[in-house]
Amino acid sequence: MIKNRISIVSFSLIIFVNLMLGCENGIKDAKDTQQKSFSKEAITDSTESSSNKNDIHVNDKNLNQVESNKENSINNVDMNELKSELERIYNERSTALVSGDIASLNALFDTSQKYGQLALEHEIKRVKYLNDWSSERNITFGTIGSSVSIKKVYPQDNILKVYLHESYKFDYVYDKDINSPIDSFRIGIRHTTSLIKKNEKWVIYSDRYTDCFEDALHRYTNVVAKLPEKPSSVHNTNNNYQTVNYCKVFYDRQKAVYYADKYCGAAFETNNDLKYNEKYNDYNGRGGDCTNYISQVLADKEGGGMPLGGIWTPSSKTWVNANSLKNYLINSGKGTVINVGTFKELTKPSKTSAKGIIGNLQIGDLIAYEKGPNNIDHFAVITGFDSHGYPLVNSHTTDRYHVPWDLGWGDAKIRFFLIHING
Repeated sequence: MIKNRISIVSFSLIIFVNLMLGCENGIKDAKDTQQKSFSKEAITDSTESSSNKNDIHVNDKNLNQVESNKENSINNVDMNELKSELERIYNERSTALVSGDIASLNALFDTSQKYGQLALEHEIKRVKYLNDWSSERNITFGTIGSSVSIKKVYPQDNILKVYLHESYKFDYVYDKDINSPIDSFRIGIRHTTSLIKKNEKWVIYSDRYTDCFEDALHRYTNVVAKLPEKPSSVHNTNNNYQTVNYCKVFYDRQKAVYYADKYCGAAFETNNDLKYNEKYNDYNGRGGDCTNYISQVLADKEGGGMPLGGIWTPSSKTWVNANSLKNYLINSGKGTVINVGTFKELTKPSKTSAKGIIGNLQIGDLIAYEKGPNNIDHFAVITGFDSHGYPLVNSHTTDRYHVPWDLGWGDAKIRFFLIHING
């Protein structure tokens, strides 16, 4: 009996020892497995981390290389020299606008390819148009100066792409005046210009911009090396006043003009670095900023201070769309249509005004430019009058500062809405 018990105990001890050894081995195996698993995870994390670091390193390296190349490319171009060359090019173009010397423009463009040819042809049309426009109004331009502000430079192989603001200053006199005073206005244009070197000189490879004369150039189809004879002066047919509702509102005309001048953009070198009012969206490239600007002139506290409300609020359709703003001003009674007509109709002398209906406009009033039935294409605000009482306007998209109201609008189909603000 005792022997049997000893056998049972011995057998139990053997089983217990084996179990203990098995557990130890299991624990060891488990530890080994866990260690291997941990090591594998660590390797995976390390690999991913290493991969990420390598990617970042590679990306940084590539980015640095690109930036280095870009820096080197830009540094290879003396920015002062580039600005000087651009001003030389644009001032020679401006000189041709005055002299009519179309042949002198050829050397400024790379005409070995179509973009340069198109840019040259467009410039010739501009010279012709300005010659015709000034002759018809008995005006002579004395000087037209151009200054540029380089915003960005993009080297592309042997071509230099430049985004710049150009500010023109036009000086003119009236032909029939003795000791005529010099009148001036400014226009600002945003260019995306590509330059290429030919015979060690930069020339224009292509030039894209919103041209202040664009609408008037459609009639100039034949590009010639010589200007035609000067046309006779024009002025003048029926003026029909329209009956409209009237609602007097608060409107500070002087402050409206102040605002229009301060935020006219690239057209005038103000202390705000040629910028628009950053309180508002800029709609250049999204249909144009002219109506947005006019709404600001009318309503901003720095400007006319006209009360906001209803459907006319910043960024609303009525605020930024030309047709909608015209309809809103008339239907609300805040604006009165003095007359609608062509240039000749609105400038024909009448019994009440030697200057025609156009002479009834005041500073702070508006002109809407219609390019077809119910198609208001542009808005401008009256900001002054020249020495002959010719209305001058400010506007955006092509930035204008005290520019003759019809300059650039030469299409025969254009009608002008003269809108008096009832304030």
